[in-house]
Amino acid sequence: MQNLKTQRPQSHAAPPEKAHPAETLPDIKGQHNGNTSRQTGIYGKWFNLAIGSTCPWLRKIKDKISMSTLVLQEGETEAEISVSSTRWRRGVCEEISWTYEKTDIDGKFLSYNPKWNATLETYVVHTNYDEYAIFITKKFTRDHGPTITAKLYGREPQLRDSLLLEFREVALSVGIPENSIIFMVDRGKCQQSVDGPHPWLWVIRRRPSTKCSKAQNTLFLRV
Repeated sequence: MQNLKTQRPQSHAAPPEKAHPAETLPDIKGQHNGNTSRQTGIYGKWFNLAIGSTCPWLRKIKDKISMSTLVLQEGETEAEISVSSTRWRRGVCEEISWTYEKTDIDGKFLSYNPKWNATLETYVVHTNYDEYAIFITKKFTRDHGPTITAKLYGREPQLRDSLLLEFREVALSVGIPENSIIFMVDRGKCQQSVDGPHPWLWVIRRRPSTKCSKAQNTLFLRV
């Protein structure tokens, strides 16, 4: 809803600020689970099988995107969920870690990126806990505006076709273009190298990027 303001004669008035993301992105509702014991049902390992986004940059790298894994587990406090993702990137196995903050709304989690001064809203919109889950993330920065990203996860590297179609419909329903919906290629298990005397794994410690481009990360070399 837009606020109507009385016109003022001053010509030196400051330009209006950019709209709040709530005014520029669709409303999302997380899946209601009711049963407290089911609220931890999303914990464990997931395979990221598909992604869709309003970010145009995604289409430029769609041929380079491959299947990754996501692990959700108890955080340092009861109000947090610890998140880690392992993926192939430029031939290197990377591990990305961040934290979700729980909210009073079922299926809704928050994460904050201090570099861009932005809060990301992530929703679990569909899941049966033991087979698949669809996440939607809303983010907004002053430099890059609003974006919305949908991801499909499975407990196994393959899902039945009906769930792939369901993900496509969900992505389209929140404004993601058809040509920005990408189903991942399985390039094999991403794990520590066993070749050579010093097995290694690049580890990235960051919160989810809010920039509609390459993420800003801090790299560590685990040996």
